[in-house]
Amino acid sequence: MEIRPLAALRTADDLSLAFNPYGLGGRMGPEDAAEFQQRQIADCDLAAGVATGTRDSFERLRTVFAYGVLCYDVYTVVGDHALLIYEQALRDRFMEWCAGTITFRVSQAADVSCTVTSYDDVKKRADSMTRRRAKLVVGTDAIEFNGTLHGLRRWARTAGLLRGRRSRAVEEALAKLRNHVAHPSGHHVDTPVGAARTVRDLAELINQLWGQATPDGRLYPAPLHREIAVLSWNTSGRTRMEPAGALTAPDSLDDQEDDEYQHLVVRAVPFIPGSRWNDEHWAEFDTRYETTRFPTEYLWGPGTRAEARAWLDHERPGGDSVDFTDRIFLVQDHERLLPPMRPAVAAGLPDAERIGVWHAVRADFPDDAFAHVRGSGDRSTGHARRPGDCPACSAEILGSGTHDEALRAAAAALGPIQAVRLPSVRLPSSLLWPDRP
Repeated sequence: MEIRPLAALRTADDLSLAFNPYGLGGRMGPEDAAEFQQRQIADCDLAAGVATGTRDSFERLRTVFAYGVLCYDVYTVVGDHALLIYEQALRDRFMEWCAGTITFRVSQAADVSCTVTSYDDVKKRADSMTRRRAKLVVGTDAIEFNGTLHGLRRWARTAGLLRGRRSRAVEEALAKLRNHVAHPSGHHVDTPVGAARTVRDLAELINQLWGQATPDGRLYPAPLHREIAVLSWNTSGRTRMEPAGALTAPDSLDDQEDDEYQHLVVRAVPFIPGSRWNDEHWAEFDTRYETTRFPTEYLWGPGTRAEARAWLDHERPGGDSVDFTDRIFLVQDHERLLPPMRPAVAAGLPDAERIGVWHAVRADFPDDAFAHVRGSGDRSTGHARRPGDCPACSAEILGSGTHDEALRAAAAALGPIQAVRLPSVRLPSSLLWPDRP
């Protein structure tokens, strides 16, 4: 091994300098590179209640990450160690959750409760009970649990500590990467971008385990703010979306032009230029079907601009926040596959429209639910047809059958469903939902 002098150890790694805010290209100065790289994870703060062991391990990652400017290999070390902290966080959270006692359900015998003081105790008890084919009691459920990362992930999902259907796939990917790091079969090199992404994902997962969603998060985003908006369209198919305040302000539109338009008042995620949360399908809004990316709530309409203004002045509705993950949709298959519905809307359908096969699906987005049901019709796609998580996509099957059977499956997950009946109104259709009736 070459012994390098301190001056050389203090010299910036030329490879690290190649990463700049615009990607790869012109090299940054050492001072600028050091600040730029640290800022990539500077806002990854953990929630106040996170266990001390997990917090200390995570903060060590952030400290070491800064030295990647001096040694490019540090980024690989940080990315790899972050994956190991994934399991540590789950273990620490499990110990808080069980509060010193874990209970196993044994077939044809009374439940067995065990006292544990460390995760080593948990692992020993889990190994022993697994041989007896016992299952860990988590609330009203009982799950297979062997104390490994796989069991911890299943426990966290069952306990409701982790959420989102698409994030489940990322958790699976992180678990596979962790196993690769723990049991390596070759040499690999990570980049500053990859290491920072892993650290950020880890911070989101840790915070979610301790009950804090991440504003603008990639895996476990905080609820989105919705505002009152007006959707308008005319006979030629032109559509527009404007905040309710623009409607109540003095008219800036030509009255004769506006006479051609119909107006709906909705509660929707506002369109913010450059935001990752913009709903690109707002113009697909349909009172019956879930055709927008994020939940859009019908409030009033359709009607004229003057009528919409009068309703807004009288009702004065306000905005709210909405969690778009883990939504439940009902998808009807009758002669053709129809777009997803909210269970409350499906419950309010007249008897004549309840025919066909219905599927209750949990997904983050309506197109995920639709794609799963469409794919499940072809066995070669790998989509599951029985209740449970689909191995081929980000959906969970709750049940299928008649309208009433699917509605009961949805109610088992949601609780009592209050039927709603809305006027059948949709904005001009597009190619997104070509089979919409």
